[in-house]
Amino acid sequence: MRVFSAVSMLAAITGSFAMPAKTNGAAKTDFTFSQVSGKSNNFMISNQVNQFTATASAGANLTAAPGQPVNTNTLPYSVLFPPGAPLSSSDAFSNFANHVYGVSGAIMGLSTAQGSAQIQALGNIGLTHELLEAIEAQKMGQNTNNQGGAPLTSLIQNTPCVLNGFKSAINNPTPANALLVAQQISTVRDSTILPNILALGALSGASNLLQFPGTGPMLGQGQVQVQPAGSQALLQAQTALGCAVAGGAAPAQ
Repeated sequence: MRVFSAVSMLAAITGSFAMPAKTNGAAKTDFTFSQVSGKSNNFMISNQVNQFTATASAGANLTAAPGQPVNTNTLPYSVLFPPGAPLSSSDAFSNFANHVYGVSGAIMGLSTAQGSAQIQALGNIGLTHELLEAIEAQKMGQNTNNQGGAPLTSLIQNTPCVLNGFKSAINNPTPANALLVAQQISTVRDSTILPNILALGALSGASNLLQFPGTGPMLGQGQVQVQPAGSQALLQAQTALGCAVAGGAAPAQ
């Protein structure tokens, strides 16, 4: 039986994955997260997430005197603190939904973003919301009779694609790359992540379920349709963003 802590969830999602050298013509991006270690609590996770997202800014400092902001000299919108620990599956699903909407807004914004500062800000918003979803997935997984089953497995396998895509936008903040990233993330997320958030919520007994619409058909330009499981377009996006499984088979959905 698999038992996930918030720390191991983040480690599983973010540990030891890297962007491929090229993303369908996009600029080279090498991106590897260090594994998370330490006690499983929101303060630790908040610090880890902020370190992931803020270290790209020279002079970033996430500690400050009492009463002073901790995001001085960080990239815009790069610091996001997690909510309180969810007490139930319904709490977790509600928190998860808020993060889903944050990620979706960032993706749709990237499809039409022009300035580099705007693109980097949207990339950071999406990245931090996506990382913090692990806390809620952990709680829902614990409240199922199979530790999350196939839905949680799909989230763990496909979330690195979303994180890699946002980091690509941050590192190469051009309009062309931002649109490409929005299309690729949407292709993976619409098919393998959004449906499985709902499925995980249902398995966990959450009472406030929501169906999340895909962002691909709603992009400001270059809309992409939601792909069926195992489609060639889905596998191509997974491969480009670095979460395709060995042997070419599509990850669990």
